[in-house]
Amino acid sequence: YYIDHNANEANPVFAKEAENVIGHLMPYGLKIRKPSTPSLVDLYIPFPAKANGVGIDENYEAVVLASSEYKTQGGNTFSQTEDVLVNARTAEIIGHKLTDGGDSLSYYILKTKVPVKSGIVRSFSVDVGDPRKFLKIEIPDANITEIIKVEDSEGNDYTQVDNLSIDTVLMPIVDLSSTSNETKVRMKNIPVPRRYIVEESLNKTYIQFGYGSDEDLSTNSLVDPSRPLIKQAGMKHISTPRQNPYNIFTSNALGVAPQNTTITVTYRSNSTLNVNAAVGTLNQIVSSRISFTNEQLLDANKTAYIRDNIEIYNEQPINGFVSIPNTEELKMRYLGNYATQGRAVTKQDYISSIYSMPSTFGSIKRAAVVRDTNDLRRNLNLYLMAEGADGKFQEPSILLKQNVKTWLDSLRMISDSIDLLDAKIINIGLDIKVQVSRSTNPQSILAEIKNKVFEELMTIPPNIGESFYISEVYKILRQIPEVVNIPLRDGVVIRNIVGNGTHSTYSYDIAENMSLDESYIYIPENSIWEIKFVDDIRGTIV
Repeated sequence: YYIDHNANEANPVFAKEAENVIGHLMPYGLKIRKPSTPSLVDLYIPFPAKANGVGIDENYEAVVLASSEYKTQGGNTFSQTEDVLVNARTAEIIGHKLTDGGDSLSYYILKTKVPVKSGIVRSFSVDVGDPRKFLKIEIPDANITEIIKVEDSEGNDYTQVDNLSIDTVLMPIVDLSSTSNETKVRMKNIPVPRRYIVEESLNKTYIQFGYGSDEDLSTNSLVDPSRPLIKQAGMKHISTPRQNPYNIFTSNALGVAPQNTTITVTYRSNSTLNVNAAVGTLNQIVSSRISFTNEQLLDANKTAYIRDNIEIYNEQPINGFVSIPNTEELKMRYLGNYATQGRAVTKQDYISSIYSMPSTFGSIKRAAVVRDTNDLRRNLNLYLMAEGADGKFQEPSILLKQNVKTWLDSLRMISDSIDLLDAKIINIGLDIKVQVSRSTNPQSILAEIKNKVFEELMTIPPNIGESFYISEVYKILRQIPEVVNIPLRDGVVIRNIVGNGTHSTYSYDIAENMSLDESYIYIPENSIWEIKFVDDIRGTIV
C-alpha cells in the first residue's frame, strides 16, 4: 500500500495530497491565487457652480488620489489603484443641486470612472545588514494579493521579475515629442540591476534578491564592446560581430541585493475569501483622499462639502476572483500549461494561457476555444465564464474581458484573429424518483440524496460545451446504501430552469437535445450547464 501511495504521489497526474499536487504543478506555471478583483466603478462628486449659477467652477478641479478606500455591503474593501482627475472635461454631468431658495444652481453632480482593486494597501519595513547571497525576506501577512512597490531607504526601486536571470523589462515610456493629439507610449527595454522575485505558498509570501552588490554597478559593470568583439592576441573574443545591446551588465550575480539599508515593501492585502460583488453593493466610502489645486485660495466650506458628499456605486458586477479549486481542478488547469512555453498556438495553449493569467488582472472560471469555420479568416471564438459573488457562474465583466484580451495579445500568434464572447448558462434541475429501504426515514434520506447529487456534480464544475450525462446521476444514486431501486424510465428527469430573477434567462430545449439512448444531454460548444442550487433537485420516494 505504502509503495503504491508513494508512487502515485510522485506523479502529478495521480497525486491526491494538496501539498504534493501544488509542488508538482509549480514547474507547470501554478501560482498560489490570493483573492484579488480589479474593476471600474462609478464615483459621484458634487462640484460648485459658478457665481451666476451657470457652468462648473473650474477652480475646484480635483484629483481623487490612489489608495482611497471603498467598501461593499458585505464588508469587502476595495482600494483605488490610480489617481483620477475630475473636472468638466473628464467627467459627465448627471444632475444638480439647487440653492436653499431654489432659484439657482449651487452644485453640479459629476460622474467619473475610477479603477479599484479588492484589498487594503499596507507596508512593511525591515532592516538589512551586511550583504547576503540570495537574501529572502518573508512578509508577515498571510493575505497578500499583490506586491506594489519595493524600495530601500536610499530611494532605490527594485523591480519584480519572473526569475532573477531576467535583467531587462519592458517599460512604457511617454513620447513627449509627439505632435499628434494622442499621447504616444513607447515600450522600451530597461535594464533592472535591482530586481527580485516573489515566492508564494498557501499562507506565506517571500521576496528574494540576487547576490550582487553595489560594486557591480560602480566598477566594471558596463560591457566594453572591445573586450568581446576585437580580436586580441591571447584574449578570448567572439567571432561574430553580433552583440545583444540590452545585455549591458557583466555581473552574473542575478541582480543587486540590498545591504546596510531599510527595505520597505508596499503591498495589497485581502482577508476576505470571496471578493466578487453584485451590482450596486459597492456603495460605502471608507476613506476618500481628494486634492485641490491651490486649495488655500478656495472656499473651505465648499471643499469640505465635496469631500463629505462623494458617493460610489458599481453599475456592473465585479467579478474576476475564482474560489480556490480542489486538486483535480488544479491539475486540469495547469498540466497543459507547461507545453505553452510562453506562447499560444493550439487551442489548449489558449485555454491554459487564460487560466494562468496573473490574478491581479482577474481570473476566469471556465474557457473554451472554438474555430469559426464560417469566417474567411478562420476566426477563433473564445467563450469565457467567470464566478459571481455567490460562487455561481456569471458572465465576465467588461474589464475582465479587456484584461484577457491584453494578456492574450502578448502570447498569440500574429496571424490569429480572436473574438471574446460570453458563454451561455443553461440552468438545469433534476426530478429524482427512488425506492429506499423500509427502515429509512423518507424525509432525511431525500435531503441526503439531494446534497449528495449536488456535491458530486458541482464540486468540479463542468467545462464549456461539456454534455450532461444522466448516467452519471444514476451512478451517484446507486452508491447511496439506502437506495434500493431507481426506475429506469423516469428515475431521473431533467428540466430547464429559466429566469425567476435567480437563474439564467437562456432557454434550452432539453427534449430536443437528448441522445437517442437518453443517457446524456448535448450541450452546445458555446454554452455551459449548471445546477445552481440544491433545491433545484427535487426528490420523490416511490
